[in-house]
Amino acid sequence: MRFLRLSIGQAIYNLRAYLRSARTVLLGVIMPVGLLVILSWVFAHQGEIAAAAGYQISAIAFYAGGLTAYGLMLGTFTGVMVAVVSAREAGWLKRFRASPMPPGSYLAGQIIFNVVISMVLVAVMMTIAALAYNLHMRAISLFAVFCYSLLGVFCFTAIALAITRVITTPEMGSSVGPFVTITLSFTSGVFLPPDLLPHWLVNASNYLPLEPLAQSMQSALASTTGSGFEPRTFVVLGIWGIVSFIVALFAFTWQPLRR
Repeated sequence: MRFLRLSIGQAIYNLRAYLRSARTVLLGVIMPVGLLVILSWVFAHQGEIAAAAGYQISAIAFYAGGLTAYGLMLGTFTGVMVAVVSAREAGWLKRFRASPMPPGSYLAGQIIFNVVISMVLVAVMMTIAALAYNLHMRAISLFAVFCYSLLGVFCFTAIALAITRVITTPEMGSSVGPFVTITLSFTSGVFLPPDLLPHWLVNASNYLPLEPLAQSMQSALASTTGSGFEPRTFVVLGIWGIVSFIVALFAFTWQPLRR
């Protein structure tokens, strides 16, 4: 009970700090929404877009699903990396480690915070797609999207924690995070339809974490039958998340790397 209370308290602290930073709110929520409006308008004349799954879906379903996955990775992967590295290099992590607070409370608070922010992003994106673009979404499809979102938060958080050992400054994390996210977005069918990309690049992206998440969200929003759940997504993201979590257990450090 004490561990949960401290973790929630840390999450609330993170949320307050997040809301005080206009830049983080802009990048985390407003940017995906703005991209959804722009790209949907640009490609609306096409009517339907060839999705990675191999069939045609509406432009709004393609970009609502893909950009939601993009926003989840940008906010979670970059946010966790920068927050943890900033706290570590400022000496806060070693103080947390030496305090009576359970060591995992800080990291649990980061995870809870990211789950909350991610669910808000998903809700905003789905609301805009439904109200502004008349995207019909079934209840089971929405449930699938939220399940994928939780899986994505776990996966991207684990990856971020695993590579904090090689990220030595917050500035480095602020550069690496968006660069990796945007690069994967171009290769994973988020900004551009997969049929416009080289075949070998599309095949390679199938084994990276963003493509399965984006493709499964797009398919869930476009489907009119079925549950919207795709086993491949859970396998790929699960492997990435579990392996990264194991690496983080051994590589994570509470001590500053730059002295």
